[in-house]
Amino acid sequence: MSYVLVIGQANYSSWSMRAWLALRRLGVAFETRTVRLYTPTSRDEVRALGGETGLVPVLIDEGLAIWDTLAIFEHLHERHGGLWPADPADRARARSLAGELHSGFSALRQAMPVNTRARGRTAVRTPAVEADIARAARVWARAKGPWLFGEFSAADIAFAPVATRFLTYGVELEGRAAAYRQGLLAHPLVAEWLARGAAETDVISGLEIGA
Repeated sequence: MSYVLVIGQANYSSWSMRAWLALRRLGVAFETRTVRLYTPTSRDEVRALGGETGLVPVLIDEGLAIWDTLAIFEHLHERHGGLWPADPADRARARSLAGELHSGFSALRQAMPVNTRARGRTAVRTPAVEADIARAARVWARAKGPWLFGEFSAADIAFAPVATRFLTYGVELEGRAAAYRQGLLAHPLVAEWLARGAAETDVISGLEIGA
């Protein structure tokens, strides 16, 4: 079994972060190929590596290309297990949360683009942004222990970029939601990804907001 994961820069690419964390969570060997995002050739470079849409991430499994992070989650879970909770009810809710992140939280994403190495940034917090923040806080406050469903799962991985956004833009939380965010950012695999972002030197000016 040989995996190749095509990603964007660690500092900026939230969906790349999720796919990378999933592979690291499973402990399987994989090769990473990074494509610089938002350049005139970015999409062509991704397509040349197997991604039909030209978007990252793309998982190559022995020649088979799987794009879209949720599809990557499901493929890896079918292959190895261990990404989704074992309990059927928890598993259904975890998938629902990941899907909600995939299709929703648009106000938060637009106002607070991922920039993992930045600190002290400000963002325009419209009512829609505040609603997205409150929604994440409500989910986190219901965590079954340090993680949402007991064991560290794809649901926690899905929320990891949201936690980095809150750190970058100084979003304050309280109680169990704050404790969950702190634990998520301190997870060794999340910390490893953040270190990758901190080591990068390129800058995407359109994502450097709120300085």
